[in-house]
Amino acid sequence: MSESEAVQNPTEAVAPVEETPAEETPVAPVEEQAAVEQPEVAETEKKDGPNILKTTAKIDRENLQNNRKFDATARKVTDEPEEIRKQVEFYFGDWNFPQDKFMWETCGGSENKPMPIEKIHSFKRMRIFQPYSAVVAALKESKLLEVSGEEGKEVVKRKVPYKPVPTSKAKAEAATVYVKGFGDEQPDTQFELESFFTQFGEVNGLKLRRTNENLFKGSVFVTFADEETAKNFLALDPAPKWKEHDLKIMSKHDYCEEKSDLIKQGKLVPSATTQKKFYEGRDFGKKNTRSGDQDDWKKRRDQDQKSGFRGGRGGRGGRGRGRGGRGRGGRDGGRRDRDSNRQEKPVDAAATNTKRPREDDAVVAPAAKKVDTKDE
Repeated sequence: MSESEAVQNPTEAVAPVEETPAEETPVAPVEEQAAVEQPEVAETEKKDGPNILKTTAKIDRENLQNNRKFDATARKVTDEPEEIRKQVEFYFGDWNFPQDKFMWETCGGSENKPMPIEKIHSFKRMRIFQPYSAVVAALKESKLLEVSGEEGKEVVKRKVPYKPVPTSKAKAEAATVYVKGFGDEQPDTQFELESFFTQFGEVNGLKLRRTNENLFKGSVFVTFADEETAKNFLALDPAPKWKEHDLKIMSKHDYCEEKSDLIKQGKLVPSATTQKKFYEGRDFGKKNTRSGDQDDWKKRRDQDQKSGFRGGRGGRGGRGRGRGGRGRGGRDGGRRDRDSNRQEKPVDAAATNTKRPREDDAVVAPAAKKVDTKDE
């Protein structure tokens, strides 16, 4: 979730896609970006299938910010304490906190450092809550959060520090559903979808799925409070509709399996890149793979040379540049070295100001085998 207001806007309540600070923080699986889908141009689809609302918007490649239509000012200003607590408790909650890079780094993760309420009040979705004193008063009544500090400079933190739980991510995945058929994004689409899904049970998070250019795909991932609530939603009969249009509804697991099968059948092309994700202090995604950037090894090599890298694959018997390796100094490389020694006289490195070869920088290296440099 990139955001123009970097450093200020964490993941959005029930919709972390809209308010993340500098980087895309929510963690969505690689499967989410595993395929390149064909653009949807028809407004509706009625051919032997459901009446699903399609997206018609085109990607603005000149200004990618125009692809995101979300506008936090679409809501009216209020001082409602319950709404204030709900929003801030979401920021610090177990679902959002580990995948919100700004919140995680500001609070030091499990260190649970307090955060200025004034900073939180500057987030896009918090600006509708006025005045500032109403925000402080509401948070003082929170069961999850603890407020301290002098008036005007209050800070807030979790009452119980966040603790990573190995099974938490798997439980969240099991409680997540995929829903498609919401058409093009409008400034208030985020809020409309939040209200729509909360009628079916408690929602921990809602992500608008986007292309790498931030264009809304017309589909979402919704994480309910638990797996049972998600199963109840999937079992609804008749199935929910969006503005009189049918919806494609399935578990996230089934969605990922479906995409994987389509890729195997050659009906979808795997994407070369994935959106960047963050989880519990680690960044994932947007890394070139061997099948992506074929020149990436050259960049790594150049970077290694600049940083004076040594060790690893080099050295005696290694795959790199050392003696007996498969690169320079090994096989053909060794033969080239002997040929060059026959043609050129050895140069005393101590007598010159030239930089010594990197191979000479090794900490301890066995004496090289003496080579006859006599002219033939």
